[in-house]
Amino acid sequence: MKHHNERQLQNTIAVFIDFENIYYSSLNNYGEEPDLMIIRNLCEKKGGIASIQAFGDWIRFNEQINSLQTSGIQPVFTPLSRAEKSSADTFICVYAMKLLMQNQNINTIILVSGDRDFIPLLNELRSLGKNTFLMGVPGSISRDLVTVADGVIKYEPAKIVHKESKSLQTQQKKVIQQLEQSIIALLKKEKRKINVATIGIMIKRNHPSFNHKEFGYDKLSNFLDGFSKIKVEYDEDKLVAYASLVK
Repeated sequence: MKHHNERQLQNTIAVFIDFENIYYSSLNNYGEEPDLMIIRNLCEKKGGIASIQAFGDWIRFNEQINSLQTSGIQPVFTPLSRAEKSSADTFICVYAMKLLMQNQNINTIILVSGDRDFIPLLNELRSLGKNTFLMGVPGSISRDLVTVADGVIKYEPAKIVHKESKSLQTQQKKVIQQLEQSIIALLKKEKRKINVATIGIMIKRNHPSFNHKEFGYDKLSNFLDGFSKIKVEYDEDKLVAYASLVK
């Protein structure tokens, strides 16, 4: 019998990245954009990569195209719908089935996403005898999606700072006060619930060195929930967080 690692190296892999999903999951949980080389390296541990593509609206994520290309990842443009909803899931399903029809030697699929809309795709791939793996931020992958995959690959940054103390220095308190004021101003202006990841982008733009984990919070949503004037709610899958003003 061949050694497990030898069999693993013979795997031929196709990787499909739902860029918006992993981008916002990483911002929400780690306070930073996903490291694409880490994603690629994690995939390579499962075997040889025949195809690796990232699906997203590259008008919105234009600044990330260079890092995609330097990581050897092919960007596939998926425009937003009229309601500004991502169409990446539809494109990924079509591209996955087309690729498998044209390349019978691909036996393993890695889906970088936590969206439960991919359940039918994974079921179909498994019925074709393909190995299916999910990659995503822990806690940001639909439990229903996990049950139909062969395995889960955990994505996390190279270095995660964990600090138990929530004591803040004077300078840190000033930053927190500035953040609170700017977030409240944004919520007042928009007059609606806002995706926490969108707030994370604004924070990174105004305070590049800010990291919510330095204040003892595992998620940005938990950090925001600490403000008395801000309320945080989740979607039905408990994956996407939204912030609004307390009425």
